[in-house]
Amino acid sequence: MKKKRIKENRYLAPAMSLLLVCTLLLSLILPDRSFSAAENRALAKSATVSLPAMEDGTTGRELNTWFSDQFPGRNMFFHLNYLIRKAAGEREIKDVFLGKGALLANPEAEKNDNISATINALNQFSSLSGLPCYVMVCPSAATVQPHKLPYDAPVRGVSPAFDALAMNLNGPVNADVRSALNDHNQEYIFYRTDHHWTTKGAGQGAKTLLESMSIQTDLNEFELMPVSRDFQGTLASKTGSIGLNDTIELAVSKNTPNYLVTWADGTKTSSIYNKAALNTKDQYQVFLGANQAKVRIDTDAQTNRSLLLFKDSYANSMIQYLLPYFSSITIVDPRYYFQDLDLVMASDLFTDIAFVYSYDTFATISSLKDLLNDWNSAHQAESDQETEG
Repeated sequence: MKKKRIKENRYLAPAMSLLLVCTLLLSLILPDRSFSAAENRALAKSATVSLPAMEDGTTGRELNTWFSDQFPGRNMFFHLNYLIRKAAGEREIKDVFLGKGALLANPEAEKNDNISATINALNQFSSLSGLPCYVMVCPSAATVQPHKLPYDAPVRGVSPAFDALAMNLNGPVNADVRSALNDHNQEYIFYRTDHHWTTKGAGQGAKTLLESMSIQTDLNEFELMPVSRDFQGTLASKTGSIGLNDTIELAVSKNTPNYLVTWADGTKTSSIYNKAALNTKDQYQVFLGANQAKVRIDTDAQTNRSLLLFKDSYANSMIQYLLPYFSSITIVDPRYYFQDLDLVMASDLFTDIAFVYSYDTFATISSLKDLLNDWNSAHQAESDQETEG
């Protein structure tokens, strides 16, 4: 028995070496792929080959990344890894919980005291602008739907952040959406494979925001129309999950006014929907298209209210619910807007300003705080000069 085992081991190393050589040859022969639909990311291509790059290890690192990305059958192994780990009872992959019929992202850890700094910027902006401001921070599925989490999942707590909003916002209205979402947490308000809320969840967000503005809305006026049943979002791309799909719906109402959309590049359309996105990997882009610095929507709604909306992508699926209530909606994404905010502020006679963000963006990305603080600094100086004068 021992001799047989030694003989088997003798062939194992050559067999593995032959497999690796064949795999490397296949990687060299087959054309490089530029994009992985399964992972929704660009793939590494050829390495930098030069004497300095070889000396500092750059070539080796890039070759390793290239081989990993261009490995034949990579997608199959990517999904197989998910199945094996889930069957083995693992609870999470890359900070994504493998829940009960759903994937749920663990909320991000706050970076650099971003929450308190952003709250301070919002308070100052509200005071200096003199306009009604409304702040909505949206929790994720892991917070709202804990019944879908694996047993004893180590979810990061977000209550302190929402408590800070409630206690420290001084001027802006806190449009706290948690209660509305919790009341519907048994329903399809978050995607199973993506970090965004669904159109139904966005409806609860829109209703909460509008009611904080003293605008009453009836969500029953909107009919949810499915436009895709095979959406697999960011969490599926991150984990390699299979067997989970989502339905994307549009909210259609007979009370939606006629409107004209002016996009960041100056082009104009009569629809906020990018239906071509339904034929791509990132189907969530059906809502307002890819992230853009600034979008303006002019409507023929019979109202004198005009909204300036600062947002991340969570607000994209909410816009459809807001159209009947504003004569114009100007949308700014501070992650991509790098011009003077005064250009936006002077573009319309805004009656309302809203800030709609996912918790993760609000806790970790400083772009909103930075944009507001630049504007605050300039206008605080003007206010101080007027006071002195």
